[in-house]
This record gives sequence, structure tokens and C-alpha cells, in this order.
Amino acid sequence: MKNTLLMSCAAILSLGACSTGPSTQVGQDLYEQHCASCHGADARGGAQIPDLRTIASRAGGIYPQMRVLDKLDGYARGQRAYDGVEMPDFGMLLIGPLDRVETDDGLSRPLPETILALEAYLRSIQE
Repeated sequence: MKNTLLMSCAAILSLGACSTGPSTQVGQDLYEQHCASCHGADARGGAQIPDLRTIASRAGGIYPQMRVLDKLDGYARGQRAYDGVEMPDFGMLLIGPLDRVETDDGLSRPLPETILALEAYLRSIQE
């Protein structure tokens, strides 16, 4: 039993190591755990809460990946308000492995895989 559990864990870890990018399913799970209580299960937001399905349209039709990553990373690092809207502390999203993402200026920076997965999910729901 113990060996089977260890083999299962090793298989899961090896799949993650071969990943070609952040998982939108992981991002959706993170969204449901940390964001849906305010933004809604459908990400439509509310009176003072932005609709997360329209990030690209609010940015002129082009999804602003780095701006979204900066906001998510800022929220996780304790920057609690953007545009006058206060966010909860998502510091727990900083725990875990890092991955590098290319920035708009052609450089790269490390970000937690959890932040990248959440951003991938948000990108996937754009209208």
C-alpha cells in the first residue's frame, strides 16, 4: 500500500515536471477556492467587483497578460487594493514551485505556478 502511494505521487510529480504550461484546470480550482466568493462562480463580478470575463475587452480587445500577472502577484504579496477595490490576502498562492514567464520587454521573471495557473484560467474565460 505504501509503495503504491509513493509510486502514484511520483507519477503525478513527473507529469507536472513535463508540463508545457500552467494548467487551466488547476487555475479553475484556485479560482473556485479563492475568487468565486466575490467575483461569482461565473466570474461576472458585481456592483463594485469587476467582471473577470471582460479583462481583454476592457483593455482594448487584447488580453493584458503581464498586467493580470502583476495584479495577481501583487495581491499575493500583500498589495491589497487596485483601482480602489480591496482584495483579500492571497499569500498562500506564493507557496510552491516557481516557473519563469517572459515579460513584455523580452526578459523573464519567476512567478509561482499557482499564480500562472490562475492567470491561465482567467485568460481562458475571456469573451
